[in-house]
Amino acid sequence: MRPRMVAIRSARGFTLVELMITIVIIAILASIAIPSYTAYVERGKRGAARSALMAAASFLERNFTTNGCYNYTTVAACQAQSGTALALPTALTRAPAEGRASYVLTVSYSGSATGQVYELTATPCGTAGTCPSGSDPFKDGKCGALTLTQAGARGRSGSDDLTVCWQR
Repeated sequence: MRPRMVAIRSARGFTLVELMITIVIIAILASIAIPSYTAYVERGKRGAARSALMAAASFLERNFTTNGCYNYTTVAACQAQSGTALALPTALTRAPAEGRASYVLTVSYSGSATGQVYELTATPCGTAGTCPSGSDPFKDGKCGALTLTQAGARGRSGSDDLTVCWQR
C-alpha cells in the first residue's frame, strides 16, 4: 500500500498583515532618510554659495591690488572715484556657476567714498527677485543670505548659528 500523497497547497501572495508591516517599515525608513537628504542638499548649495563668495572676494582683492580700490577698474578712476564702476564677472554673480542657480551674488560698496569697503551678499534664489530664469527656487530658512566683507567678516541673515552656516 502506498502512502497517500497529500496535496500541498503553495502560498500565493502576501497577507494583509505582511503588507502593512512592510509599508510601516518603508515609512519609518523614509521619515529618517528624506530629512537627512534634504539637509545634505541644503549644505551643498550653501557650500557653493560660500565658494562663490570667496572667489568674488579674490577677484575684488586682485582689483584692489592692481588699481588701489575695490569699486573702479583703473588707477585714475580709483583716485578720482569716478568712471567705469567695477562689476563682478557673470560667472561670479551666481552659485553654482553651472547648472541651475541656487544663489545670486551682489556686491555693494556702501560705507566708503574712497572704494576701500565692500560687502558681498549671496541671496537664495527663492527670496531674490534678480535670479536668472530657470533658477532653483531655493530658500535657505536656516542661514538666509550669506555675506562677506573686505575685512573677512562673515555674516548671515538667518537664525542659525554663524559657524554652522559657514562651516558646513
